[in-house]
Amino acid sequence: MTAFYRIASVALIVFVVHPGHAAAQDVRWQDATSFDIEGKGWAQTAGPFDRLPASANAKVNPTAWNQSKQSAGICIRFTTDAAAVSVRWSLTSPSLAMPHMPATGCSGLDLYSRAADGGWRFVGNCRPGKQDGNQSTIEFPDGAEAKRECLLYLPAYNGTKSLEIGVPAGSQVEKAAARPEGLRKPVIVYGTSITQGGCASRPGMIWTSILGRMLDRPVINLGFSASGDMAPPVGEVLAEIDAAAYVIDCTWNMGTGKEMFLDHVTKLVQAIRKAHPATPVLFMGQSMFRPDAHPTERTLDQHFAVQSLQKDGVQGLVIVPPNDFIGDDGEGTVDGVHYNDIGMQRQAQSLFPIVSKALEKAAETMERGRS
Repeated sequence: MTAFYRIASVALIVFVVHPGHAAAQDVRWQDATSFDIEGKGWAQTAGPFDRLPASANAKVNPTAWNQSKQSAGICIRFTTDAAAVSVRWSLTSPSLAMPHMPATGCSGLDLYSRAADGGWRFVGNCRPGKQDGNQSTIEFPDGAEAKRECLLYLPAYNGTKSLEIGVPAGSQVEKAAARPEGLRKPVIVYGTSITQGGCASRPGMIWTSILGRMLDRPVINLGFSASGDMAPPVGEVLAEIDAAAYVIDCTWNMGTGKEMFLDHVTKLVQAIRKAHPATPVLFMGQSMFRPDAHPTERTLDQHFAVQSLQKDGVQGLVIVPPNDFIGDDGEGTVDGVHYNDIGMQRQAQSLFPIVSKALEKAAETMERGRS
C-alpha cells in the first residue's frame, strides 16, 4: 500500500508540473490591448480595462466610480492556432479575495473557446497568487487547431493593471474577426454587486458573462457593489452607449418608497429615451432565495414606477418578475443574497428568453420603420 501511494504521488507531481514546462518554453507575448476588448462601453478611459470614462465621475456616486476601476465583465476576444495559451497579468489591488468570494473570481482570469457546435466551452482558470507578475498557461484539451476563437474574462472584483497573452513561438494569436453586424450592439446591464459578479467562483460564471455567451453578443457589465442605486443623473451615462437593450437590476441598492422609485426610474428612462427612443429597457425585480418573499416592497415600488410610465405612453419598457431568477430550493446564494455559481447560471437562463424576445421585438420594430 505504501509503495502504491509513493507511485501515485510521483505521478501526480509529474502531472502538475507538466503545464509549467509549457510556460517555460519560448513564448511570444502580445499586449492584450492589441486585441478586441469586449464588454467595455467607452474607448477612452484612464486605464485600458476601466469600465467608466472620466466624464462619468461626476454622474455616479464615489463608490461606483472607484469600483469602475475593477474589470468585471470585460473580456478579450482573439483567435489562435496554438495548443496552449499563456497569460501574464498584474492587478491594481493586493486584495485578491473576499471572505465570501474566492480569489479565482475576484482576481483570476477565465479562458473559453468556441466549440464545434458554435457554443462556448470553459477551458481553464488562471489563479492569482500576488498583485504583480501573475503568470499561467492553459492547454487546450484537443491540442492545436487551424484557428480557434477565444474569450479571456478579466477579474470581477479587482482592477487589471496589465495583461499579456502569449503563445509558443511558431504559433499565431490574432485579433478576432468582428461579430456579425446584427450581433455587435451590446446589452448594457446596470446594477448591484450581484451584477458585478458577487459571488461567482470565476469571472466567466458571472451571470452577465453567461448571458453574453448565450446571446453570443457583447454584454457590458456596469454592476457596482452596494452602489447601483439608479440615482440621477446615471441615466445620462448609460445613454452614451448605443445599446441593443438596457437591463436594470438596482432594487437591492435602493430604499423603499413609491415616490423615490418613480423619480429615479422616470429620470433614468427619460435620459435613455432622449438618445434612444425605441431601445428596450428591462427592469428586474428584487431576487430573494425564499420564494414566499416575492414580491418584495422594492419590487412592487419599481413595478409601480414602470407601470406609471407605461400608462403615460412610454414604449419599450419591460417588467421582469424575479420569481424564477435563482430557483426555489434555496441553493442559489452564498449568504442569502449574493449568488453562487448555481444562482448565476439560473439567473442567466431565466433572463435569456426574456432578453432575446425584447431584442427580437426591437429588431422587428426597426425593420417595420425602414419599410
